Amino acid sequence: MMDYLKRYIYNRRKKSLIYGLILIMTIIFFGFLVQFDLIRIVKGIPSMMNLFERMLKPNFGYIGEVGEKLLETVEIAGISSIVGIIAAMPLSILISKNIAPSKILWRVLNLVFGIFRTIPALVWAAILVSIFSIGKFSGILALSITSFLVSLKMFKDYIEGINQNVLDSTRSVGGSNFQVLKYCVFPTIVEQSVAIFFTVLEINIRGATVLGFVGAGGIGQIMWRDLNHLRYDNLSTLILFLLLIIFTIDFISLNIRKRFRSFSIDFKSMDSFKNYKKAKNIFFLLVILLVGVVSYRAIGINMERMIVGLKQGFNIVSRMVRVDLSYMDKLLKGLLESISIAIFATIIGSISSLILTYFSAYNLRSNKYTVGFFKFIINLLRTFPSIVIAIILFRGVGPGPLSGAIALSFYTTGVLTKVYSEVVEGLPDNLLNSIRVTGANNLAIYKEGVIPATMPNFISLALYRLESNIRNSTILGIIGAGGVGTSLTMNINWRNWERVGLLILGIAITVFAIDLISNKIRDKYI
Repeated sequence: MMDYLKRYIYNRRKKSLIYGLILIMTIIFFGFLVQFDLIRIVKGIPSMMNLFERMLKPNFGYIGEVGEKLLETVEIAGISSIVGIIAAMPLSILISKNIAPSKILWRVLNLVFGIFRTIPALVWAAILVSIFSIGKFSGILALSITSFLVSLKMFKDYIEGINQNVLDSTRSVGGSNFQVLKYCVFPTIVEQSVAIFFTVLEINIRGATVLGFVGAGGIGQIMWRDLNHLRYDNLSTLILFLLLIIFTIDFISLNIRKRFRSFSIDFKSMDSFKNYKKAKNIFFLLVILLVGVVSYRAIGINMERMIVGLKQGFNIVSRMVRVDLSYMDKLLKGLLESISIAIFATIIGSISSLILTYFSAYNLRSNKYTVGFFKFIINLLRTFPSIVIAIILFRGVGPGPLSGAIALSFYTTGVLTKVYSEVVEGLPDNLLNSIRVTGANNLAIYKEGVIPATMPNFISLALYRLESNIRNSTILGIIGAGGVGTSLTMNINWRNWERVGLLILGIAITVFAIDLISNKIRDKYI
């Protein structure tokens, strides 16, 4: 027995050593590709510290000047979230495998929407600004497209999760396809719409903060101006108020979703139930009408400009489909840089999140103040889009893939730590107590019990993060942080639409391929 235990420990240590060496070699390889330079980072620390010192002195009088743009950012995010969800509701029926009226249409639509979903909102915004000019209309339209695609995927997952027996039982009693939709599918869509709305809204609030970088409305335009003018006191004010807005929306959405999940009505009669259903349908129609009116007033574009924009859009799209294959070398070079940034950031963020989760999971720490402090740090890291962090890092390390890789690493750390700590906090107490009674401390419990038990979940989360990081890395180049976005922005500004078409096609194929590979890995090994 003792010999078996020694062999087990020896083999485990040997396997850990091999995995560790592979991980270190991978970090070194991709670190080389993103031009990682520790000396350069160390030399840049004084400049970054000076920047943070200046940011610690916010100009609160500045909020009066930019209050309108802050509200515009929230308006863009809110309208686009609702528009995207409403548009996704009916179309989700066509792409859900268990109820799709045509398998051929189901395959085609899933492929098309899957490819479109790979294009980041900032890229949509940059193209739409070229079509409809600068302003919040382009921003609303860009985020509405991404909201629609994200909501479509989420509705699809919920519909395909309906128990097949429920659908079959409705059909077995003579129910038509419409009745199956009415009694089985529509209730699921409506029930999940609130949760999906707040999930999409949280995403859009963060996305709307940077749309102004390409002239698509919101606070980003002012933020970009202040960065160029080195007005870090003004920038600090914007960041503080954005933090307040994001935290407030996160708090409201969390509480509403909790209440919605536990919401129930005890109907006294069938008439009261019917009246409730009628009232809910009327309310739903009023919401759609209200959104239509508010959206019309908010878009800030007249019909004449819309017609001109559509003509320009048709001309741009017709040029984009005639891709310029002579630009392939630049595409491949940019994609390699974007992929390197994404993989490097995912690895560094994953390692960092394993460390931070130990301090931020409440069932591993007895001191609630320690947990609260680290949860605040995590929320701070994940609040800002990586593109904003990259701009701040320019002061220390300059433009290029290194600033993009570090920025995306910070953001990945915040997001992964949050979701992984929730996994850890969801573990049954019996698992932790069974290790704790042996006299093990919290670190031993985490290392020997929690990590092995949750590693499949962690790998799955890391793979999802890699997919998202590939998308994020493609837009970092828009502000000079490396990757294919540099060439994309340059060619959009120069109106080289044939090259833009090739770059977007390359981005879409790359992201789509990585999505498929990661899905295969999850299905086979996790």
